[in-house]
Amino acid sequence: MALSGPAHYVKADELLAEIEATPALSNETETSLATRAVAHAVLAAAAAIALSSSGPDSRAWQETARTTYKDSSPP
Repeated sequence: MALSGPAHYVKADELLAEIEATPALSNETETSLATRAVAHAVLAAAAAIALSSSGPDSRAWQETARTTYKDSSPP
C-alpha cells in the first residue's frame, strides 16, 4: 500500500492517538504501535523534504512520488 506524505502523517497521528486512548496496552503492543507511528512520521518527513527540494535529484523524487502514489480515498 503506497501512501502520500500527508497520509503517512495522518496515520502516525492516528497510531499515537490510539496509544493515548488505550491506557491498558501491553508494553509489546504500545511499542509496536509507537514503532509504526515513527515509521509513518519518517516517511511523511522524507516525502516533504524530497518533494520540496530543488537539488539535482528533485525531478526524480517528484516523478517517483507521482508514479507510486495510490490514493485509496474516494474522490
